[in-house]
Amino acid sequence: MTDKIALVFDIDDTLYRQIDLLQSACEEAMGGKKLPDPELFYQTFGKRSYEMFLESSAGRMELHQSRICRIMKTMEDLQIPFTEEMAEDFQRRYKEKQQNLKLSPALAEILERCKSAGIRMGVISNGPDQHQKEKCHIMGLEQWIPMEHVLVSEGVGCAKPESEIFRMAEQRLGITDETVYMIGDSFANDMAGAMNAGWKTIWVNYHGYKLPEGAKKPDYQVKTQEELRNVILGLGDLRTF
Repeated sequence: MTDKIALVFDIDDTLYRQIDLLQSACEEAMGGKKLPDPELFYQTFGKRSYEMFLESSAGRMELHQSRICRIMKTMEDLQIPFTEEMAEDFQRRYKEKQQNLKLSPALAEILERCKSAGIRMGVISNGPDQHQKEKCHIMGLEQWIPMEHVLVSEGVGCAKPESEIFRMAEQRLGITDETVYMIGDSFANDMAGAMNAGWKTIWVNYHGYKLPEGAKKPDYQVKTQEELRNVILGLGDLRTF
């Protein structure tokens, strides 16, 4: 290898495509009706989900109620009729679908090759500690990433994009002279946060979002998991492993 690197991944919409689970859970809760604009639904849900995450993290709202509120507010924004009973059904279905999360072959290959090359890897995720770590367990991440290298905001007391959580990750992973890459979907939380911490960045932009006006470009941008595979395997000439 030419350079020593370390990789830190986000979870949601990075290790798996979150929109697929959300869309199917919502359409099933609506009795099979199709969402008129799934991408707009996903963007709106993401905004409302983050707002409710802040409310729950601050102790102003119970976790389950925050999850009901996020889908209710999303559908209200989209002017789609949606009852509280449907919201409860959506949350139940969404939770069930999360129990069947699987890594794609491309991501499994990335992790296996990086482990074989002795590359330090970790996870930084915003959200409830137990819930996010359960996703890691379901996807079998322990095969490649030790659970002590998984940092979840609720469990460590700080969240992306705060630099503190990136410093914590460096300590947990034992980073010394490695070049650290943050791999995630959120420009504000993952990319900007990592840049401020002095890390390199790989923006997993499955949805083709535009770079925020005036923002510094990430080191890499990918739109598919296959592109992500090619970028990561090109770092430090990992293809030789």
